[in-house]
Amino acid sequence: MPPGNRKLKNVLDDLKQIEERLSKRKNVNLFLDFDGTLTHIASSPDKVKVPQEITSILAKIREFDNVFVAIISGRSFENVKEIINLNGIHYAGNHGLEISGVKRTEIVPNAAQLVRTINKISEDLNKVLLTVPGAWVENKSLTSSVHYRSVPASHVPELNRLVGEITARYIDRGIVKLTRGKKVVEIRPNINWNKGKAVKWMQKNIAKKRATNIYIGDDVTDEDAFKALDESAITVKVARDAKVKTEARYFVNNPTEVRYFLQWLLDKAGAS
Repeated sequence: MPPGNRKLKNVLDDLKQIEERLSKRKNVNLFLDFDGTLTHIASSPDKVKVPQEITSILAKIREFDNVFVAIISGRSFENVKEIINLNGIHYAGNHGLEISGVKRTEIVPNAAQLVRTINKISEDLNKVLLTVPGAWVENKSLTSSVHYRSVPASHVPELNRLVGEITARYIDRGIVKLTRGKKVVEIRPNINWNKGKAVKWMQKNIAKKRATNIYIGDDVTDEDAFKALDESAITVKVARDAKVKTEARYFVNNPTEVRYFLQWLLDKAGAS
């Protein structure tokens, strides 16, 4: 059935079946989005706080030899790593353009050379968006985000127009592309890379082999990861509507339910 045409089951209502699936494979790869998944969405990214319960759960899960944990965020690599502040797990920033590998941080080829272009676009956006109340430009080096969660609805068309004007020549030349998330416009290098590609790279290079793959995310960019994983994966969309259009096979209502699921996973890992 096509995505969006089926009513999803809450993952918390199917734990017995998931436990049976986990029992068939020794290893687990746990891929997690950050904003809106491990934490509730804040008015601006710098105001996000990681619940202590989440930090504690991840700190314990990482200790199991058969579990691989990765946080895959639209934030910059350094930012998400600093916020979580846990060693022993992997981080992917800028929607997977930079990934912590075994010995170093891997940056997707052709992305690093566009840092100057992203800086220029960010500078120009900062200037023109002064006329839009509540707009905020986040320069993440490899990508740039225009946040408009605090922008009055009447000013959103102006914001979209200005973003379009600044980025048009770069888009026309095939240098960057625009993607959208929850109250954010992303300016990203126009290369064939996304969270799904990042997950596949990690599966090949650093994640556990012959593992049950679990991916939990809430945003449009997580759909690429849902699609990249095969039918055996446990994919979970954070959304309030069980009929949300998604490639995921389960849903949860909010980050609180994500925490419940992670606690259950920790308990099962500890009991095995």
